Amino acid sequence: MSVHHLYEDFLRFIDTLATTEGDPWDLYCRHYLNPHRPALDAWWNQVLALPEATWIDRVRQIRPEQYELLRALVTEADLERLARDTMARCQRLLPLSPEPHVYYLVGFFSPDGFAFEVDGAWAIGIGLERLMSARLIPVLLAHEYAHCYRRRFTRPARLGERLVEEGFAVELAARALPDRSAADHLLMRRGQLAAMRQYEHRLREAIAPYLASEDEDVSARLLYGRGPKGALPSRAGVYLGWRIVRDFLAAEQEGFDSDVEVVLRSAGLAAG
Repeated sequence: MSVHHLYEDFLRFIDTLATTEGDPWDLYCRHYLNPHRPALDAWWNQVLALPEATWIDRVRQIRPEQYELLRALVTEADLERLARDTMARCQRLLPLSPEPHVYYLVGFFSPDGFAFEVDGAWAIGIGLERLMSARLIPVLLAHEYAHCYRRRFTRPARLGERLVEEGFAVELAARALPDRSAADHLLMRRGQLAAMRQYEHRLREAIAPYLASEDEDVSARLLYGRGPKGALPSRAGVYLGWRIVRDFLAAEQEGFDSDVEVVLRSAGLAAG
């Protein structure tokens, strides 16, 4: 496993931008994009899937002062150690070969953590641009490790499959990092988690009709945003997927290779 610190060249680009005349896109390509093109092209095409013109426009809007918090984060945190320690914990629980590489990068609009393919192999990306601190980086790494593991078998399309995939990822992170709270692993506030627990039966009823849907907008709303007509709170689907998987693993004593349909049926749900 290798840890790739792409942000170092991004900061070199920022330093050059602050002191050099010229087109920001040309400087960006020279100092950041071209040296890391396989990973950055994979990030842009797989994670964002936006036109290149959007990329160029965003680069040309960059202001060096926007990245002072990033400088503080990478100075204060030992990102290499965080990655290696977390990957070792995950490997002990759920061995994966080849072990996914970790890419610390700076992007635009990207999730804080994501799984993506670089040169034909699944890898973990951490988008540093929005992180306020390094506190949740181990949680993000462990979560995405689980996605890399599951992607060896299938890439989920239906909402029910994605529900279970997210649940497995949260549960693996919880087992790898047991000192962290459930709220941390779900990326929620404690009050938000308490509300989810109180209304879990309603969440199941609200999501059940959509389990077979392959509509990306429906999945995005139910997993991470808000359900149709505002019926569900943010990240309700992630919470419900975790509860389903956690109950299944406790009752069946099965592993992380368990079939998605079996997990859903055990929870009284069927993807159709």
